[in-house]
Amino acid sequence: MRKFLLLFIMAAFVLVGCGRKEPPQPIVDNAPPAIVSITHLISGNSLKLDIEMSGGSGGIGYQIDRAEMDPYCKCPGTWRRYYEELPNPKNFDKSPISKLINLRGGDLEYVFRVRATDALGRFSGWSKPIRARAEAFYE
Repeated sequence: MRKFLLLFIMAAFVLVGCGRKEPPQPIVDNAPPAIVSITHLISGNSLKLDIEMSGGSGGIGYQIDRAEMDPYCKCPGTWRRYYEELPNPKNFDKSPISKLINLRGGDLEYVFRVRATDALGRFSGWSKPIRARAEAFYE
């Protein structure tokens, strides 16, 4: 009787222990987020980005990374997260978003890149790098 009970417990453990062990995944029936267009304008010490995104599920958000340009090799340094707008249901397909970025003066040149994200954690590819430097004002 004892061997039967032990065999039954082991069989139950094997049967219950098989299969997927993760919560159900949502069915995604729309396109992943994408950046449709980005335009930029530098005015004084400000960079204005106008971003248009599409796709996504549960709202669209975006991330902006920034790097300083190395003056010797003329290449970007280490990319760091500059700003992140979490996916928001109010931001929907092709809704234009504007972001104003304050640039420091001096000889520093920055490079920015943008990507879209949605509530499911999907990302678009990075945009082309956007180079920006504060304009010098002389009186």
